[in-house]
Amino acid sequence: MSKVLSRILVTVYLSLLCQACITEVDVGACNNTVIRFEYLADGDEDVFPEYITSVTYCIYDSEGEIVTQATLDQNRLDEFQGVKLRLPSAGTYSLTAWGNLGGDCVLESQETLSGGRVVLPGENPKTFNKLYLGKLDFDLESVDGRHEWTAPMHSVHVTLNAYIQSTSDEFSASDFMLKVGEFATGVSNSGEILGPQRIYTLGFSEGENAMLEASAWLPRFNEHTSATLEVCSAATGNRITSVDLAGYISANNIRLTGVEEAVVDILISVSGTNISIRFPGWKPKPIYPSI
Repeated sequence: MSKVLSRILVTVYLSLLCQACITEVDVGACNNTVIRFEYLADGDEDVFPEYITSVTYCIYDSEGEIVTQATLDQNRLDEFQGVKLRLPSAGTYSLTAWGNLGGDCVLESQETLSGGRVVLPGENPKTFNKLYLGKLDFDLESVDGRHEWTAPMHSVHVTLNAYIQSTSDEFSASDFMLKVGEFATGVSNSGEILGPQRIYTLGFSEGENAMLEASAWLPRFNEHTSATLEVCSAATGNRITSVDLAGYISANNIRLTGVEEAVVDILISVSGTNISIRFPGWKPKPIYPSI
């Protein structure tokens, strides 16, 4: 076969390949799997960019063994809000995607679908991650062409915001700390909340309107939690006052179940030696710990 004919055949082959492949070319072949992430929060519009700044995903085969894993940062998500890749063979796959994984939380045992989990190591946690989880099972019928799916993301955290308001000017953020728990320290690939259970300890900082502020993200819990919230002296660690969290949630009609952006707001009022815990009569400005 002449060199000229060989070039012609290669050109025709590449032309046919590009026509059959209407997505990006990766290592000489087309991306055959395109999965877009979506987060609706508590509405009906996609608000993914407002809540999720990174995604770590794993794709598993039909045996639950990992095929590929990667992390998409903010820049990658700005380019495309999802995953574009080429899977080597047709078959049934499962995707697990973790939004905002970072900070002290780590992904463990992700080699298998059943074993993968995000955990917060250590015995004295301060905050979990503002974590979101997406799951998708999909069938890739053929390695040819472009196949598309949407993976919905869901919140697997609850935001706790605490504020201290005092009638005296003689108090500071270093005077108090908040202990709340016990709460979980992990979430599995399936969304199951995992132990061990720990007490989360929150420090306060100077906030707006002469108030102190503290905040934490906690793994999901419901309205019937057995956890207790304690206001303690930062100097001694001794409890000053406390509240049963389930009773507080019930008394103030706070909804957690079925709510994506679940928030518990607490106002601690200090007047002389009297300290009380109550629901804010105003709508607090959300405060968030750093990831």
